[in-house]
Formats: sequence, structure tokens, C-alpha cells
Amino acid sequence: MTMTIDLDSHLREEYFLDEVYKLDGELAEKTPKKVGSGKYPIDNQYEYAFFPWTKREEQSYNHDWVYHPDYNYMDGEMAARQVGGYDMKVRMQHNARAQVDKQFIFPTGITNAAQAPGKLGAALARAYNNWVFNLCKDYKGILFPIGVMPAGCPEAMAAEAEYCVKTLGMQALHMACFTREHTMDDPAFEDFYAMVSKLDVPIFSHPNSRGPSQSRFKTFTQIHALGRPFNSCMVLMAMLLGGVFDRHPNLKVVFFECSAEWPMYWMHRMDDDHKFTDGEIFKQHGMGQIEHMPSYYMKKNCFYTCESDEKYLGRAIEEMGLSQILFASDYPHFDSEYPNTVPDIKARTDITASQKEMILCKNAEALLGW
Repeated sequence: MTMTIDLDSHLREEYFLDEVYKLDGELAEKTPKKVGSGKYPIDNQYEYAFFPWTKREEQSYNHDWVYHPDYNYMDGEMAARQVGGYDMKVRMQHNARAQVDKQFIFPTGITNAAQAPGKLGAALARAYNNWVFNLCKDYKGILFPIGVMPAGCPEAMAAEAEYCVKTLGMQALHMACFTREHTMDDPAFEDFYAMVSKLDVPIFSHPNSRGPSQSRFKTFTQIHALGRPFNSCMVLMAMLLGGVFDRHPNLKVVFFECSAEWPMYWMHRMDDDHKFTDGEIFKQHGMGQIEHMPSYYMKKNCFYTCESDEKYLGRAIEEMGLSQILFASDYPHFDSEYPNTVPDIKARTDITASQKEMILCKNAEALLGW
């Protein structure tokens, strides 16, 4: 096996918000203000208003104790892992332990830049993208930051995509699952999709936990478990059934943290609905507006990261196609199997050595044009 390409890891940029999102000009006052600190970076506290959580969301979702050294969760292993979220030398050591050769990097607080509305969102995306470029610049060709697109400011997305790819050399772009105003099939995003097609880079649609349904619940487990598939479904429905792939047939979209089993149900569900609405009369009434069966796009334009321990990975490979399945670790988050993710995949007996190599490396190389 040649190497392992990890398409999903995260930073701990939220420990340094005043550095990451240092704004200037008319938006300078929006720069996060540090209002508290402590023994560790995780103790830093900030006042800011980008895409704020409600009090209820904050109370329900807060699990910072898992990562705090004083709680000694997993005998301190979890807190030690978080250092790789901001110190790239430490990350490289962790990646070596995890048998990861190349790694793509998201922020943890994705909503800050991806969903903040208007000019503020555009400024936050530019600030983050410049910051993360500088964070990783000494590890070019090994660590690959993902350009965050300001979906809360659709008119700025095409230019930000071009800047990230042509100026910063980024090889993938993150797109929000939804915004307060739009689903992702809205005409407001057409210029962005056209630019991405021209740049020929994949869209990485990483979900978060907040959303119109899951945020109504009261426990972390409820919100976290629902957030991934619910938010990913919003992108899938918007882009596929909204005709985005018909208008931009070369787009490639990757879905994260839902397993490779997740899309099978939705493929069957959408194919079944499409059979009843695929006709001229339905198109005249705004229904059945896509050119092919939903499964066609799910096997052509869409890609899915797998979990090392998912039971029906073999079935997903059979139904979705081996070429659509990718590897992702979710390091350094507590629900990652790090450092055992790669070894666990290599140890599976239900998939072949060739299939493992495709998932861990070859499929990502094809997706990225390497």
C-alpha cells in the first residue's frame, strides 16, 4: 500500500479567535475580544458575534470538559491530542503514529466563517483562509487546509474560491450545508458553482451539529447524532434534486462524518420518488426537474467518507461504487478512532487489500487529480 490520505481532520482555531479572525477597516470592531484566559489555550474566552449560538444550544452542546487537561479524560490522552489542533509539529508526530501520510484540514468552528451573513462572513472567510495558509505553509504537500467559503455572502464566494485555489494553492473548498436565507440550490450560488467547475476542485461539504431540527433537542448526543445526516441531507437534496448537477455536471461533492452506509437509504428513497415524478407534466409543475435517476448523480458526482468500524461497508462499496468511498479520521475530536482508524481498516477481513488501497489512497488521488 502506497500511502494514506486523510480527508477530514480539524484544528482548534477556536482557542485563538482573536488571531484567526483579526479584522481591519470598518469591520475591525468585530474582531473577537479576549475576555478571559487561564493555564491552557482551551481556557481562552472571547466575546464575538458571528453566527452566535443560542443559550439553549450552548448549554446543550457544550462538551469542552472532554478536551480540558484538568478533567484528565482518557488519562489525559484526549487533551494531549488537541495540541495537534494548533501546533503542526505535534500534528505531524500524531499523524505518524496514526499511519497518515497526507491530511486535509477543516476548522472546528466551521459556522463562524461559512455561515456568518453579509460582508462580515466574507471578511471572516478571507481572514481564516489566510491564517490557516500561514499555519500550514511549512508543510506544503503534506498538510492541506481547506478553503472555507462564505455561504452567508453568496456574492463573495466565487472570488474567494478563486483566491483560495489560485493564490493560496488550496485543493478543496468547504461549502456550508445551508444558511439562514438559502438552501444550496438557490440561484445565489450559481456563480460559485460555475467558478468551482472552472477551477476543477472538489467541494467538501462538512456538516455541523446545529440546524433547524436538531437544535430543538436538549442533549449533546441528540444534537450530535442528528446533525451530521440531517445537514448532509440538506446538501444532497438541494444539489441533486435541485438540479445543480445538471447545470454543473463536473461538480464533485464530498460528504463527511455520516458513514458510507448513510447514502444508501437516500439513494433508494430518491430513486423511488423520482419514478413517480419523472415526466413532462411534473416538470411543468416544478417537479421531477432532474435529467437522470438520483442514483446516477450519487454514483457520479457524490463521494462519501467511511468509518473504520461500520458494519456494512462492503454493502456500501457494492451499492455506491468503490470509487466513491474515501477515508477520513476526524482527528483530533473525541469521537475519532485515532490512532487506530487506519490500522482498523487495514485489519478488516470483509474487504480486499485492493479495496483498502482504493479507500485509503487511490480514490482520493483520483478525486483531487493527483
